[in-house]
Formats: sequence, structure tokens, C-alpha cells
Amino acid sequence: MNVQKTGSLIATIRKEQNRTQQDLANELGVSSAAVSKWERGIGFPDVSLMEPLAASLRISIAELFKGERTENNVDNEYESLLSDVVKVSANEITKKKKITNWMIAITVAVLYLMFSVISHKWEIIWVVWIVYCFYRIFTEYIYIILVIYRNVRNGGKNGRLFTI
Repeated sequence: MNVQKTGSLIATIRKEQNRTQQDLANELGVSSAAVSKWERGIGFPDVSLMEPLAASLRISIAELFKGERTENNVDNEYESLLSDVVKVSANEITKKKKITNWMIAITVAVLYLMFSVISHKWEIIWVVWIVYCFYRIFTEYIYIILVIYRNVRNGGKNGRLFTI
């Protein structure tokens, strides 16, 4: 995997399609600065963006990783394997984020109890705690439900009916 070659390929294909960095960024839900970094070889797209980026550029994931177009079609089994690796990596990142979020929630709960016991002031901290709990519920569950609902309503665009 060569970051420079991949960046060059992204820039070349994007320009061939007469698209701006902002167009590509909007489609992928990232900033135009991120696309610029990829194209200059300063950074590499997040693993969760590899499949959507390849689809947007109309190339295979293998070509994106190699940083060059291939004359012959990439073996479907190889492409499927790469797609699975990307999905597993993205799922692992999501799991780590959830664990981190729950660790933060537990830390906040412990701090809440400590401050309440020490200060004997439960009212103000209760408000903060309740707001935080609603925030966690929204980000953890309601957001997922809204995304699934949107995907179902849109008919599972890109063949991914329940992908978040």
C-alpha cells in the first residue's frame, strides 16, 4: 500500500469524472481538507471509507489499495475478501469507540457519586447526569434506529440495507 500512489489515483479519477474535492467529500461525508490530504499522500482514507470511496470512483477496492488501475478485472473472490477485511476493521473500530464511550459513562457516574457524597448537593449534578444519560441513549440507540429507518426508506442504497 503506497499512500502517494493511492492519493494520485484518487486525484486522477476524480478529475477524469470532472468532480471537485468538495463533491467527493460531500458524497463520502468528510471534509474537502481530508480529500486533499489523501490526494497529496499526506493521509489515507479511514478503513470505513474504503468501500464507499472505491464505489464512488468506480474502481475496485483492490485498485484503491494498490494505487493503480488494473487492466484485467480483479478476481471476485479477492475483491470480496478485501471488502470483508474492510468491514471487519470498521466494526472493530466501532466496538472500540463504544467501549470508550461506556468507560466515559462509568467514570462520569463514579464522579457524580463522589461529588454528591462529598458536597451533599445532588440537585445540580442530577441535571448534568440526566442530560448525559439522554445524550448516551440518543447516540447509542436512537441514532442507529434513525439510520436503519432511513436506509429502509431509501430501499437499501448500494445494497446495504442495514449498514450504519
